[in-house]
Amino acid sequence: MKPLLAAAALSAALAGPASATEWVICGDGEEKASFEVLLGSLDVIAIDTIRISADGKQWSTKPDAGMTKVEVGQAFDTGDQMWIDVMSEGMGGIVARLRLFTAHEEPAGEGEPFDATGGILHMPGVGAWAVSCSGP
Repeated sequence: MKPLLAAAALSAALAGPASATEWVICGDGEEKASFEVLLGSLDVIAIDTIRISADGKQWSTKPDAGMTKVEVGQAFDTGDQMWIDVMSEGMGGIVARLRLFTAHEEPAGEGEPFDATGGILHMPGVGAWAVSCSGP
């Protein structure tokens, strides 16, 4: 009987709603640096994947060949600010700091609402860039 209950519980858990994910893609406008983050849709910030390109190099939490492995340090999202720190593998040091700010506008009349997101990507020892972002 216990195996049947365990199977039923597992089936119920798997039948729940799937978490949607969306990319936030930030770049400096000159293609010198980019920061891409795949976020889950939860009430708190839930980072699935990060990809960074700068100075001819690439880093990722899920690296392909030629990319350096990194890990998510701390991250938070208040709705109008998102801060993400990316650490070297084994949490040895800061690889990147992303600091974003979002403004939301609901135009009067028939205009469509929109968000503008931008901020700073800082990679110690590599560079710092003003970035603008698209995504949720």
